[in-house]
Order: sequence, then structure tokens, then C-alpha cells
Amino acid sequence: MPDYVWERARAIGAAELVAELRGWRGDLVGPRRSFTPTVSELSSPCPSKRDVYLSRVMGLKPPDGQLLRVGAVLHSAFLEPFRAALRPGRLMEELAARKAGVLRGLTGQLRRRAAEAFDVAASFASSWVFGGRRLPVAVEPELPGSPIGLSGVVKPDLVVGVVPVDFVFGDGSRKELAVAAYAMALEAAALVPVNFGVVVSLSWEGRVSWRVVTVDDELRSRVLDVRDEIARIVESGDDPGRADSCPQLCPWRGVCLEGAVRL
Repeated sequence: MPDYVWERARAIGAAELVAELRGWRGDLVGPRRSFTPTVSELSSPCPSKRDVYLSRVMGLKPPDGQLLRVGAVLHSAFLEPFRAALRPGRLMEELAARKAGVLRGLTGQLRRRAAEAFDVAASFASSWVFGGRRLPVAVEPELPGSPIGLSGVVKPDLVVGVVPVDFVFGDGSRKELAVAAYAMALEAAALVPVNFGVVVSLSWEGRVSWRVVTVDDELRSRVLDVRDEIARIVESGDDPGRADSCPQLCPWRGVCLEGAVRL
């Protein structure tokens, strides 16, 4: 990760964050309802969580598959260099082969954005292999979500040491909940405190930002509140209604604004 991210991380570590809602505190953070949402549902772009109602209660599928495809392509492009770095062998040759595979069949701006996401990740994966900071790295490790009331397995994009890192296309602010959930899941699994996570966001214009998220009790409480609200919506079958501000990148936007649905 960039040096300024490490500097911010060290500052948070030195502050010795006090948090009561640690992942190992099952009495405080354990499930309160029978339905357990996924991290994707927890951090979805829909403010009212109507997307969960439409998929889980109504059984609908989002009509706009293009946004989901773009997100999946860029997500894969970002993670592939780290997968390559964890394999023995000639890294540069492996990176070249994997980049060709990621870009195969892509055209136009999507190809350019995927190449940029790959190159950014490749830069940091290479520095991890050849540099002096060799913290353990795991790509999409499977962590138990049930101790914190989430779906059976949760998978952060990366875990560097004990720091969850999540990649997102578009606005990264909603991913605060995701990295906080991953931090709590790590705490439940490893019984070590996790005080921060990192969100990496890529804009359609090609800008990449790295943001350190402090996982304090305020953010942890938001995770639990949103988790319980999603569970309430699904269990009661109540339609929460269209959000006042429907995000442009929400794949359900056509359903809420135009009534377009696909069974």
C-alpha cells in the first residue's frame, strides 16, 4: 500500500483505539435475528436497502447486468496481481500473462479501466515481493460470518497482516461498513484487535484512491444497526420504499425509478 496509508495506519495503531464491540464479544455483536445478510447486502449502494427487499422477498433480479459486469471485471483485474505474487516463480512473466487474460475480450473504456486497475495492483504486489515489507497477505480468505450475525462465510478482497482491504468501483464511502464487518470477522476468528481497514476505490475516469477507515465503536454500531434492519426487512416482508436519493451505480435503479423488473 502507499506510504501515506502505512503512516496513517501506524498513527491509528499508536493511538490504541478503545472499542467495546469487538468481534469476539458474541454477547454484544452476535446475531439478534434469524436472517443473516451478506457483506454485499450490508454495504450495497441503496440507502433504504430496498435492493435486499426486491431480491430476497420479491425474488427479482436486477435488470441492468452491465453495471455488475463492469464491477466484476475491475474487481478481478485488481486482485489478479496479488494472486500472482503469492505463487512461486517469475513474477513479471506471471503478471504479463494474467494481464493478457484479464483484458482478453474487453474493448474501449472498460479495457482501459481494467488495465489501470491491474497496473495499480501490480505495482504494489511487485513492491511487496521485492521490497522489505513482507507482511503476510491473503487474497479473498474465507472468514466465519456467523459470530457477528452475517452470512456463513465472508471474504474480504485482501487481508494484509490483520488489515482488511476492499476494492470498489465508484464511491468508496459505502465500503466503510464492509471493512468494519471484515475487521470484526477477523477479530472473531483470530482473537486479535483490528483497528482499521483500507478501501481502494477506482473511478470511471481512472482515479484511484486509498482510504484508511478507523473501525471505532461508532462504525461498528452502524454495522450492527444496518445488519438488523436488513434482517427485519426480510423477515417482515415490509417494502422500505425507494430511497430519496437513488445512486447512479445501483443496479436496481431501473426497478425503483421505472418499474423495470426481470423474474
